[in-house]
Amino acid sequence: MSGLDGQMALLPDDPAAYGGPAAVPTTPITTSGRTEYSVHCATGCGQHHRHTGPGVRTAPCGATYTVPHPDEESPP
Repeated sequence: MSGLDGQMALLPDDPAAYGGPAAVPTTPITTSGRTEYSVHCATGCGQHHRHTGPGVRTAPCGATYTVPHPDEESPP
C-alpha cells in the first residue's frame, strides 16, 4: 500500500506479509461516540480485550495481534 505522495503507508494492508502478526476477528463496539474493537485473546489469556483503533496491538497479558481496519473484513 502506498501513500498519496509515493511513500509507504504507516499500516500495510496485510501486516502479516510484512512480518507482523495475523489479523484477528474483532467485534466493533460503539461507546461514548467512538468505536472500540473487542478481540478474543486466543493466543494469550483467553479473555476479551478492547482496543480503540486498528493496527498491531499488545494486550495487557502480553499477546500481540493485529486489529484489522474497520473498512476491511475481519477474518473468520
